Amino acid sequence: MSCYQADAQSMIGRHKDDVQAIINKNYREFKRDNSVVKQQFNYLKFVNSDRTRTWILHFTHEDICKTSKLVCDYSEFDRVVEKLSTSHTKTGDSEWEYVSRQDTIQVSLIKQEWYFTVRETRKK
Repeated sequence: MSCYQADAQSMIGRHKDDVQAIINKNYREFKRDNSVVKQQFNYLKFVNSDRTRTWILHFTHEDICKTSKLVCDYSEFDRVVEKLSTSHTKTGDSEWEYVSRQDTIQVSLIKQEWYFTVRETRKK
């Protein structure tokens, strides 16, 4: 998954077609989820085979990825935090960052009641 890859290959800044191709080739555990019929937002949604991780990528009107959000079941928590901590630079309590191409990518982990999210955005 983009948000905890060892090689820090972000989807942020990539064209929608490229994101789709990269996920299909390198993240085979994720399958496209087209369950939302009326799309008000420009995004792609993928779910892993265990249905413990949902990956949502939001795009600009020009189809450039602007944010990546991984929604996870708490059964994934320790593994995700470990991967973030070993592959990215910790910048806060639940914050990391890394450089991908020319961009610094900011990663935030947000705990919710039933799940947690890992959100990636370009650092301003």
